[in-house]
Amino acid sequence: MKYILVMLAIFFCVNSGLTQYNSSSDRSRDFTVELKNTPTTSYFNSEKIQLSFDVSASFSTIAVFVNAPFSGQLEYQLEGQTWRPLSRYHEDNHPTREIFELLFLPNQTTSVQFRSDRALPSGLSIRQLMLTKTDQPQNATASKREDCVCPQPDICGRSCWCPTGNCPTDPTPVATAPSHIIVHHSASASTSNDFPAVVRSYWDFHVNVNGWDDIGYNWLIDGAGVIYEGRGSGTQGAHFSCMNTETTGICMIGNFENSTPTPTAITALENLIAWEACDKMIVPADSSNHITSGALLANISGHRDGNNLPASCTSTVCPGVNLYPLLQGIRQNVTDKACLNDLVATRDIEHTPFRIFPNPGNGQFQIAGDIHQIAALHIFSQTGQIIPFNLNLLIGSTSTGGILHLPNPGLFILKIIRKNGSVTTHKLLNGPAN
Repeated sequence: MKYILVMLAIFFCVNSGLTQYNSSSDRSRDFTVELKNTPTTSYFNSEKIQLSFDVSASFSTIAVFVNAPFSGQLEYQLEGQTWRPLSRYHEDNHPTREIFELLFLPNQTTSVQFRSDRALPSGLSIRQLMLTKTDQPQNATASKREDCVCPQPDICGRSCWCPTGNCPTDPTPVATAPSHIIVHHSASASTSNDFPAVVRSYWDFHVNVNGWDDIGYNWLIDGAGVIYEGRGSGTQGAHFSCMNTETTGICMIGNFENSTPTPTAITALENLIAWEACDKMIVPADSSNHITSGALLANISGHRDGNNLPASCTSTVCPGVNLYPLLQGIRQNVTDKACLNDLVATRDIEHTPFRIFPNPGNGQFQIAGDIHQIAALHIFSQTGQIIPFNLNLLIGSTSTGGILHLPNPGLFILKIIRKNGSVTTHKLLNGPAN
């Protein structure tokens, strides 16, 4: 009999998918449950699901998704609590999955149950992640860059929040030259103060449930004002409703539909935006055309500013009713920083008759438009140094333009001075020449 019980226990562990995960102690469990209609209610209910827990864990998360289109509503119930609605994930654009918001559970939560207002087209897929307690992180572990007047704030780098190094970055990152900074909230609320583990849980959710190549955000900020490196600066993320090119995404950790960001977190956000604005030549209080969306957006926008645009694939309240109204004050506070005086004082006309492509480029860029309108061209590095270049004119039957050759990789600012006296600026992200 003892042998049979042991074998049954082994069988259960194998089939429940309990596996070692990215940290040496983080563990995940993947399984599927069926929701069945009961005669006494109008709901389709799961059985009560007994959860694994680890006394050494900091907390657990539950990710829930359906591997088919599903328009119904889900609710969940923890042991001894009332039923609560489970919202859809606000950045869900998975082609074959209906994904719901990540649930954060206190450690030693024993059970959870789900119900739906209609039949599911397939089983309800569940991923439980148990996060180990993180040792006190060293705050400034990301490499420092001193190529901008505004100082880079201290940043908890990837090795800080994932000390084992097993939360890999995107193996095929895509460079982008941001023109806009998009502010988010994480929406999933956690009662844990172990924020490195919280960031790890986002990485797991984005990679192993959403199917992305990395955590979606470029940066994250916790309530204590600690800044965490996500994809980092100048790398395209997955955060702005399928319009990610030319953006940097900053996530404020918390649900700001029902809570308020701390003053310390807002100060860290302003310092990070100031450094990014200085580094990427983004005027904080201005608006400009966002190429991917085709819309005129504030250079510092909230995620919800992408709602209802033709290229948008989601609709959201992000960054929350208690954070979104603060953005105007944040724009002004960043603008008032002394380190941005020169940038703010040299605002240029936003509308331009010229198109620069491809951008990013690999040693050369085409300037499309009437080249005869141009009085002068100048290219500058991020520190204001004049960069030499070559320009070959192209003259066709219907339009004119030129091929601009730029030998050195990096981020540059192209200033086009027109004969009518107007000046337009363009960011050029140049990779190694082919």
